[in-house]
Amino acid sequence: MITKSIEISDNVYLRHIKTNKFKTNYISFDFIAPLERERAHLNSMLPLILMRATKKYPSQSEINKRLQCLYSGNISASVTAFGQYQCFGMKMNMLNDRFSKDVSITNGMVDLLCEMLFNPYLVNGAFDEKYTDDKKNDLIDTVESLKNSKGSYAIKRLKEEMCKNEVFSISKYGEIENIKKITKESLYNAYKEALSIYPIEIYAVGDMDIDAIASKLKQYFKSIKRNPIRVPEIELIKEAKEIKQVTEVEKINQARLVLGFRTGYDYKENKYHIVQLFNEILGGSPTSKLFLNVREKMSLCYSCRSIVNQKDGLMIISAGIEAKNREIAEKAIINQLEAIKNGNITEEEFSSAKKSIINGYISISDSASSEHAWSFYRSLCGINTTPQLESEKIKNTTIEQIKEFANRITLDTVYFLKGEEE
Repeated sequence: MITKSIEISDNVYLRHIKTNKFKTNYISFDFIAPLERERAHLNSMLPLILMRATKKYPSQSEINKRLQCLYSGNISASVTAFGQYQCFGMKMNMLNDRFSKDVSITNGMVDLLCEMLFNPYLVNGAFDEKYTDDKKNDLIDTVESLKNSKGSYAIKRLKEEMCKNEVFSISKYGEIENIKKITKESLYNAYKEALSIYPIEIYAVGDMDIDAIASKLKQYFKSIKRNPIRVPEIELIKEAKEIKQVTEVEKINQARLVLGFRTGYDYKENKYHIVQLFNEILGGSPTSKLFLNVREKMSLCYSCRSIVNQKDGLMIISAGIEAKNREIAEKAIINQLEAIKNGNITEEEFSSAKKSIINGYISISDSASSEHAWSFYRSLCGINTTPQLESEKIKNTTIEQIKEFANRITLDTVYFLKGEEE
């Protein structure tokens, strides 16, 4: 996937995925920070304030005008949580230069990215107070909007209860009470520190002069004194000791049942293809056991799916149900997991799951953002592989391997969100 890697500065890398398949080019810039409660709110807000104005373009309207001149190039803020990492920065999409007559669009977009990153709009040695307050309100609105999606909110609450003393309970956006405390000075100090201490990954997907981009970035980083940290590894909890039960009441019509499991899997095993295939069979697709049995045949839920993350050793099963079906729905979900633990997987289920995952791998090359995500998140796990290699692993996975993995899994926490009338 990655065709060239260039070291820009100390622990700053530019990765090129060269392809002429797309009419657009794609560039991402990510700070790789440890996910920490005392820093998450500051880090998640940095891309928002950096995109708001620059020294050269001191207003949003001027930035928009510049983007219009670059054939309506697009730049957006990005923040994700992945295991112990908080990754935040910006992503850009732009028309490939071969479709423009008189403008080097990619060069112009890289210039704008560098302007935002290295020459932000400042007032008296800090960010502008009004811009800071505006972006604080935007971030608070984002966090509050998550509660409107009861499915997402229930999963968030499960993680907070299940992983109280673990990094996985921390929101990638930070907490509202901490966001409210952000000042223009504290945000500017966080910005300077981010450029100094965090590892940085820059990905470029498409057909572009990568050496010219590298040369430009190196010039900007010359003035930055780098002292990069190493994001520490964390010890995963492999097995649940007891089952925690949490019930909460909200003004909702549809109850949410969320089960949190410890998988016993560590990404260093490099056997995620087994985990992925297991999840597809259990609840990752419309042909899964949870969907066909608990939802369709038994009609116990409006929705039901399972999620397994490569980095945190957790599995989450989320279902939208009627509150009166809580106990029978939970039992039915557990029964589907037990069926896999006992090796009760039909050939039709097994082949359908394999085909679904392999088709997903094939489609990765259909978008620049998918190509970036594939390489980026696997690099955070120290894994260098391709969709083709993973497809072969999927083809060769056996039911016995799925059964063996399933028997590692232990139930940790059951979270139930119900309506007031119940």
